[in-house]
Amino acid sequence: MKATLYLVLFACTGFSVKAQVLSQFTWNSNPVTTAAVGPNATSVSGSAVSSPGGVGGTNGLNAGLPTADINLTIPTGGGLFDVSGIDVSIDYQRDESVGNFFTRGSSLIISGASNLSVSYRVDNGAGGFNTVTSGNVYAIPNDNTFRTYRFVYLPTTGTGSLFVNGTSVWTNDGPDNRSMYWTGSGNIVIGALLDGASQNQTFLDNLIIGAVTSSPLPIELLRFEAGIFINQVELFWETATEKNNHYFEVERSANAEQWETIGQVKGAGNSSSRKYYSFVDGSPIIGTSYYRLKQTDFDGRFSYSSIRSVSVEKYKEAELKVYPNPTKSDIHIQSNTLKKEDVLFFDVLGKEVSRDCKFIFESPQGLVFDLSALEKGIYLIYTHLGSKKIVKE
Repeated sequence: MKATLYLVLFACTGFSVKAQVLSQFTWNSNPVTTAAVGPNATSVSGSAVSSPGGVGGTNGLNAGLPTADINLTIPTGGGLFDVSGIDVSIDYQRDESVGNFFTRGSSLIISGASNLSVSYRVDNGAGGFNTVTSGNVYAIPNDNTFRTYRFVYLPTTGTGSLFVNGTSVWTNDGPDNRSMYWTGSGNIVIGALLDGASQNQTFLDNLIIGAVTSSPLPIELLRFEAGIFINQVELFWETATEKNNHYFEVERSANAEQWETIGQVKGAGNSSSRKYYSFVDGSPIIGTSYYRLKQTDFDGRFSYSSIRSVSVEKYKEAELKVYPNPTKSDIHIQSNTLKKEDVLFFDVLGKEVSRDCKFIFESPQGLVFDLSALEKGIYLIYTHLGSKKIVKE
């Protein structure tokens, strides 16, 4: 029997980094009306509460008991949200059949209790508006799994799109250079008609509302992981594209509320190919801690990733050394105690790929495997000594 593995992996499908974040709620603590970015909410159901069970081990928003619609109201006075283009994302796991993620009058309604749809108003160029309605485009699974649901409207191209976990499920191409129409739309309401079906569990998390013009993503982050290896925390992230990306700051917290910057990693600036980044926290907090990325553009604008949590204990076992990393074919696992049967390979989604990793030979210094049959990507090695992340190029 294998000993307990030391790596705890939190994988995510990505996060939406906006050109300008207007509002962000993480709901990691009470009161749930407190925003991480932007104005606090002015009202919410008396039952709504922050509770465990959110994305990545953090808290999220629970409708609570007695049963009541959440109706988290975000004030829009001063014109902060009267933007030409918008990018709204929220994490949700389904408990009910009727409700809206986001409502601002009739100007923008993102529905998604059981079926994802959107209705939004766009300036018609003559002082009025046209209404675009998607209809039901995605049946939301009732499987107790969080997914990221997102709507983006780009005014330069007139394009409105719905995404699920970063995959487009609907797009409408309207007239170019048309702004959204907010006249008389009033305040934003999150969770209208959403009451959690009396399940009393977290089902909303990580609301981000951003303003966009010609591009929804300064960066497109494919993965953000936080894991433990021996006495340190390793962070890894991968971008698909980057635009105007100056640098990332790695932030850490003991309570997901007060944050400190523990490092900075230079961005690629502008890139249309995949880029891999990593950072090691060599002196982590013992116990549960939280990590997030702060991405900053060259013009100084910034936004935050979702939060990942880890639980660190002090380990004194021998470190597992893996090289070269990244690799295009062979990988060496340095250890004088391991046998080939002690080594397992997994992709970042948790699927074992060991059968595609050919054992070559064993030497006094360790084991050698051929990984050339694997597709380009990120993989994890699990052994009884520990775990290690590798990148195959």
